[in-house]
Amino acid sequence: MERISDDWPNAATAWFDGLIERTSLLTDLPTQGRVVPEWGDDSVREILYEPYRVVYELHADRVEILVLSHYRQRFPDEKG
Repeated sequence: MERISDDWPNAATAWFDGLIERTSLLTDLPTQGRVVPEWGDDSVREILYEPYRVVYELHADRVEILVLSHYRQRFPDEKG
């Protein structure tokens, strides 16, 4: 199986809809995520949406999603 959508399209759609719903909460609660442990920068945070990490950056006027990565992936010690 290469993609969940190939074998379970309804599950893939439900997962994606959940991801969108979860990340949309960042609009009203941008500091809800924890600081990315590898970087220690208060403006770069993450929320978990298994099995992924949604890494985002806080700006004065917006929240910018930087990366969606598997939760087992570690980032370099410095943001780059």
